[in-house]
Amino acid sequence: MINIALGFDSNFAPYAAVTIKSILQHNQNVNFYLMYDNLKKSDMAKIDAMIDSEKGGGGKTFWVNMSGKFNNLFTGSWSSSAVYFPLALPSICKDERILFLDADTMVTGDLSDFYNQDLTGYYLAGVHDYGMVANINSGEEIATDNNKKLFTKEYFNNFLNWNIEEMKKYFNSGMMLMNLKLMREENIEEKIYASLKEKTFAFPDQDCINYVCHAKVKIYEPKYNYMVLHDNTWDNLSDEVKNSLLKYKQEKEIPLIVHFLKKPWRKPAEEVSFSKTYNQLRKLTPYKNHRSKQETFQFRWSKKGKYLRILNKTIFDFSA
Repeated sequence: MINIALGFDSNFAPYAAVTIKSILQHNQNVNFYLMYDNLKKSDMAKIDAMIDSEKGGGGKTFWVNMSGKFNNLFTGSWSSSAVYFPLALPSICKDERILFLDADTMVTGDLSDFYNQDLTGYYLAGVHDYGMVANINSGEEIATDNNKKLFTKEYFNNFLNWNIEEMKKYFNSGMMLMNLKLMREENIEEKIYASLKEKTFAFPDQDCINYVCHAKVKIYEPKYNYMVLHDNTWDNLSDEVKNSLLKYKQEKEIPLIVHFLKKPWRKPAEEVSFSKTYNQLRKLTPYKNHRSKQETFQFRWSKKGKYLRILNKTIFDFSA
């Protein structure tokens, strides 16, 4: 049996449904732990029905109400406390391990080999967040609270005491294969909550779990969490990293897990790797007719860009 967890609210329910659908197409015997806040009963019913219609070989669905669990915590550039939900998984799931996926991911194959790997001595397995290194290279500023900003490099050097070498172990929290047994034995969940009281992290959920688990993280290749990056982030990657990712960016090879940091529902499909596959999957979910505001109408006329997009089609684009 494979345990898989997601966290989302009603705004993200249509995209979580695509993630779940992609898992069910390639995997049987899956227990879903669906952590939610501000979720409509109609969304729960739709997703339940979709899962029940495609379950192969059993598996259960556990709906976990997270309302109020992480209220009043700094959420950085995110508007929802759902970013914190995976931190509670050691106490939510009593099994030995679980795979957490963000609700903007897509699974393309059988997860069993990756899921059943040896995690002895590791709190979790993840993929290096190569996008964060691009932020460091570009000199981007980030907010450490509602008022203060630091350069990304300064933040990691001074705030977390990590240099570039240490950053090679910095993982993206949108995919985490978590060794819950070891995390419970070493009180990792409690240590994470303590760190949130001690520090205000710029990337809250991701930084705090990196901070606490840093010494025992198993880093895997991007195949297991290929992050579809925004253009400005991609441009600031080193040539070495670009070359290692180009086969996925050009869709010449298919990663096991695709993570849409660049959203297929916010950008024209032709700009987003694997968006065709994603949109085909979406048509198989109860949200096949759902359209976000960004898909319906996008207009900008400023120094940063000039474009008009209707129903995800570009009418004109004079952006620099």
